[in-house]
Amino acid sequence: MIVRPLASSRVRATGIAVLVVGAWGALIPFAGPSFGYGMGSSQAWAWTESRVTLHLLPGLAAIIGGLLLASAPRTRQAGGALIALLGGVWFVIGPSLHPLWADTTVQSMSGGMMHAGSAMSSALSALGYHYGTGALIIVAGAYALGVLATASDTAAPGTEVHRESGPPRSVSARDAALIDV
Repeated sequence: MIVRPLASSRVRATGIAVLVVGAWGALIPFAGPSFGYGMGSSQAWAWTESRVTLHLLPGLAAIIGGLLLASAPRTRQAGGALIALLGGVWFVIGPSLHPLWADTTVQSMSGGMMHAGSAMSSALSALGYHYGTGALIIVAGAYALGVLATASDTAAPGTEVHRESGPPRSVSARDAALIDV
């Protein structure tokens, strides 16, 4: 059986996906209110502390991680995956930690900070702004790390590794006699 590692193309494709989702997470709080998809402040392109710390910074981390995954040499791709993972984790846990440093007059995520509307629109906003975005980035970053870890045991891209397929064979008495000679 001939094994041709596809790790490089898989990691690069994953990097592009991380880059796109990271750009979404970084920009949606700024652009979303202009087309009715808002959370918190309903003003489009308003710079607030929460938009910077909960969206822009983790989005930039995911974008940088995605760029490293998509275009960096293999030795730096694992670092890109880790940076993307950190950005994704921050998208998920940042809203819960935000009250620790935010002004006490700011309402919490579970309080009234959600954009007024139905429970469904509130849930979709939370998924699109934080939790779903972060989960997608985490899954993609972990996938890239797994591909990179398993690919390190195989040959470099473009080389072929010949492996015998099937279960290991036992040595017959005749073959053992030939080996002893």
